[in-house]
Amino acid sequence: MKKMEFSHIEHQVTYRFLGGKPEEGILSCGFMRKPTSQKSQINFVIPYYSCFVLLEGSGEYWDDTGFHQKLTPGCVVQRLPNRNHSTRVDGDGKWLEFYISFGKCAFDCLLTLGQLTEKMPVLHITDPSVYLSSFSKLFLQMSSAPDTALLSCLLEAQHLACTLSQDTKHFPQTPSPMVEQVCLLLERDRKKELSLQEIAKQLCIGYETLRKQFYKEMKKSPEQYRQQKRMTTAQMMLMEGESVQSVAKALGYSDAYAFSKQFKNFFGCAPAFYLKSL
Repeated sequence: MKKMEFSHIEHQVTYRFLGGKPEEGILSCGFMRKPTSQKSQINFVIPYYSCFVLLEGSGEYWDDTGFHQKLTPGCVVQRLPNRNHSTRVDGDGKWLEFYISFGKCAFDCLLTLGQLTEKMPVLHITDPSVYLSSFSKLFLQMSSAPDTALLSCLLEAQHLACTLSQDTKHFPQTPSPMVEQVCLLLERDRKKELSLQEIAKQLCIGYETLRKQFYKEMKKSPEQYRQQKRMTTAQMMLMEGESVQSVAKALGYSDAYAFSKQFKNFFGCAPAFYLKSL
């Protein structure tokens, strides 16, 4: 990574507040330079969620769970709510990060949805420079928005934080436009009426090209992806109070028995047992 990519960026941050408790209402982001090791934060605890991408410089991260990681450009550091952690800055004047902070309630929600993880406090992206325009856009939006428009800033901040956490070697990369279109068609095809050959024809690409590219990006076959989405839809319909028979019919199964068998293979229990657990 060339230093000239970020050398023009100045220290600039913005602090906003949505309301409620401080740990829930905080909303902040910005480019932060830490020229000396005195800017290190040792045995630090914050009640909200914050993450930063190290653009330049180096240092170390460790926390009270025993996790330890050297920090280099591309590291995505998650500062998890109420976790004692330390971030040491190498005092060579090179440190530059872009950070995002928002409330603990938003973090808890994203954690429950599987959009963020607390298992790996430090992740790594291959090329942080591709996000530079997104960082600048969020900073300008958040710093200039009136209080009444901060909700949209919060949504953008959450989306960017989730994107960063998923663009790592621990998570699949963002799908290409072609694969995204295939995913959309498969998700809409609840009754399994479209074949992969028909989807390939709609998108004007070869069947084998589609199948191989889909597996390369999604780490599963198109059929496995479609089945996963059907089962997730079934799960939500059952939670909404739909009967096993109506769910089976809506998803194109020949009968409730065929649906129940597939549901059990996927979730490890029959739909009737799942309903009782609710």
